Amino acid sequence: MRRPLGSDHVPSEYDSGKAALDALIEWADANITERSRNEATTRLHVVDVLVNDVLRWRRAEMQAEEPAGSGRIDYSLGRPATLLIVEAKREGQYFSLPAGTRTGVHGIDSLVSGAEGRSLRDALEQVMRYASHKGVGPAAITNGHQLVVFLAARTDGIPPLAGHALVFPSIEDMSSGFRKLWDNLSRAGLEQRTLYQTLRSVQVRAPEPLSAHLPNYPGTRRRNSLQAGLDILAELFLEDVARLEELRFDFLRDCYAGSGALSQYAEISKRILQTRYALLNKEGGERLTPATGKKGIAPELTQDMLAAAASRRPIVLLGDVGVGKTTFIQRLVHVDAREIFAASYTIYIDFGSTVTLGRLGSFVVEEGIRQLWERYDLDIEDADFVEAVHGPSLRAFDRGVMGRMKDVDQVTYERERIGFLQRKVGDRPAHLKASLEYLRSTRKRQVVVFLDNIDQRGSEDQEQVFLIANELASTWPATVFVTLRPETFYKSSRAGVLSGYQPRVFTISPPRCDIMLQRRVDFALRQIKETGRLGSYPMGVTVDSASLAGFLEILSDNFRRNGPLLRLVDNVAGGNMRMALKFVTDFIGSGHVNTQRMLDVYENQGEYTIPVHEFLRALLYGDGEYYDPESSPIANLMNISYPDGREHFLLPLLLAYAQTAGERLRDEGYVAVNELFTFAQHLGFEPDQISSALDRAVRSRLCLTRRQNYSEQGHSLYYRITTVGAYTTRVLLAYFAYIDAIVVDTPIVEEGYRNIIADAHSLTDRVTRAEYFRLYLDRQWPKIKAADLPWMWPGNSSKLAEDIRKVGHIADPSTWA
Repeated sequence: MRRPLGSDHVPSEYDSGKAALDALIEWADANITERSRNEATTRLHVVDVLVNDVLRWRRAEMQAEEPAGSGRIDYSLGRPATLLIVEAKREGQYFSLPAGTRTGVHGIDSLVSGAEGRSLRDALEQVMRYASHKGVGPAAITNGHQLVVFLAARTDGIPPLAGHALVFPSIEDMSSGFRKLWDNLSRAGLEQRTLYQTLRSVQVRAPEPLSAHLPNYPGTRRRNSLQAGLDILAELFLEDVARLEELRFDFLRDCYAGSGALSQYAEISKRILQTRYALLNKEGGERLTPATGKKGIAPELTQDMLAAAASRRPIVLLGDVGVGKTTFIQRLVHVDAREIFAASYTIYIDFGSTVTLGRLGSFVVEEGIRQLWERYDLDIEDADFVEAVHGPSLRAFDRGVMGRMKDVDQVTYERERIGFLQRKVGDRPAHLKASLEYLRSTRKRQVVVFLDNIDQRGSEDQEQVFLIANELASTWPATVFVTLRPETFYKSSRAGVLSGYQPRVFTISPPRCDIMLQRRVDFALRQIKETGRLGSYPMGVTVDSASLAGFLEILSDNFRRNGPLLRLVDNVAGGNMRMALKFVTDFIGSGHVNTQRMLDVYENQGEYTIPVHEFLRALLYGDGEYYDPESSPIANLMNISYPDGREHFLLPLLLAYAQTAGERLRDEGYVAVNELFTFAQHLGFEPDQISSALDRAVRSRLCLTRRQNYSEQGHSLYYRITTVGAYTTRVLLAYFAYIDAIVVDTPIVEEGYRNIIADAHSLTDRVTRAEYFRLYLDRQWPKIKAADLPWMWPGNSSKLAEDIRKVGHIADPSTWA
């Protein structure tokens, strides 16, 4: 007999499902005479209970009568991906199973053989049509008493009716085999793909790409002495120059590109670019103010900076990684608000340079003490200064018991007094706070603290630093700035540590990439022409700086007039100015660029137009001999996870759909994940394929994600395409240079093409290989049975064929006329 549960016991989903099944059996036995119910009544009385109460699918995850081709699916279960489809038949219409069939796995061919198995075969074939249309593998057929579960759509090359099925001959068998029923058909079981194991379906992975068979992949591209020297000098003059104290003012004055201007090269609509922070205003209610405008720094920022200490709230500088928050701070301190900061004590804490964040609070305190000494010659541990800071406490000490020792035992009095001050100094946070209060009151100087570069770390670290900023703002006599990423601020202000605070928030949008690059290159060019060196010029560098000057002149000219090149850098950087600058330095010293030829042409003709493919190769390969997706900033859109040739086009289709839907109707360009899954499953793709593609999109910066109200429910997840995703889909896929690189990383599902798409080094061989790859993709596209799609491979293939032909004509004019 089952032991009664205590009143405080909360049954698990599994226990509740088993209890619901037992109750359903009792009800069915009591209503055995009514087993002539039609399909709709069977669903209402039996199948609904089986799905909702027994298998515990939430109603929000269910959709009934969903169109699928010429029919309708009785039950589609799962969100955002449909994980299971269920077809309900009229009660009393028993499937004819072979005599003695027990609960368990059986070969489908034996279950549907002969005239007796015809009704079951018809039902299975009906569900197969739905599954193929919907892109769902697991499917079930039931009349409320019998249950047959199988894989109705497969990617392993086995026809569904040649596989196996999990059979429950009666509702009582479902009860006695409830563990098997639950493990295979509950949401948790389907997410773990238990059914595939039960049916002994081997998940076949895509073939290995060519890179798996290349020795020393990805290899290292050798540089000649000119390229190696230019690489060092490029980093020095384009990146390190920003950190040189003697050039700081000139650099910030001449190189700073204010944020807020929209890119003229972005592959996504300006409406989406304009609404970068609109979501935060719309849902959060916080007052967000751009930190800069057309006339420079926002007046509200300087006003808030003066008033923030009194309001005891931190000021949040909100911006994506790499948009220039640190440069904005430096420009604010040394140029825009120079007068204010000249009359202030400024403490700048750079979390990006710290090794560990295990002791954040103590790190801030020690950095503050160090910077007061190094920047302002203030030793807060100096004995006279300590006495001045803690004067009120010393007077209280003298009024106390130990104070009377002064006239009795001077030595003891002095010892105790020194010990008292030592304890004050030993409490480092309290002593620093008291020192700042003393400095503000006696020297009438404001204290400003910046907590910067924490946005390069995870959300938890960012939240912890915000708490420190809030504590400093509320307890220190200081104006406190802290930099955060928008998604961290949005998430935390609704469900994290920021939810209990109301900080003042200023947004920093990325500057125009072309303007930033022009100013940075021009500044470096002036420095090298005027001085020939920098203060930190490395010893032993023998490359003539004239080579770098020539290269910088080429870049300066191209960043003014070469639209296609700027379009590439702007879109692939995706608003990350730090990344855009790295692209340039990598290009200057790349082993994949014929540097000497460029300089020779420039010297002879006075100009050199950098072809997009030349810059693109430097980005694609980096320091490697071959393309490596783990190190390249450019993703391989053609990669696949299953031996399914259609999947080559899945990611471009998802990105194109996200862009089309997001720019047409959606706020801020975000599209619900449910919508993306529905679109892709209607094309016949399985949930695992879609999840894999979307995960790659996020990892490769092709998409951004957010959660509505930051619920953990899957349906709250939204995706928005980035300029990186749009440009890679719409532009790069038609470039020979892109296809030539990614072909080594792309699994080829057809053996014939897999055998001829081999390693190649000469331009002639690489062009031939690219053309074979294009023809192979042409053969896979017709397998997608759909029209009116947001992206079509044939148009891209035609553009790619033309680019391959142009490159082929250069390599071998006789063959590629």
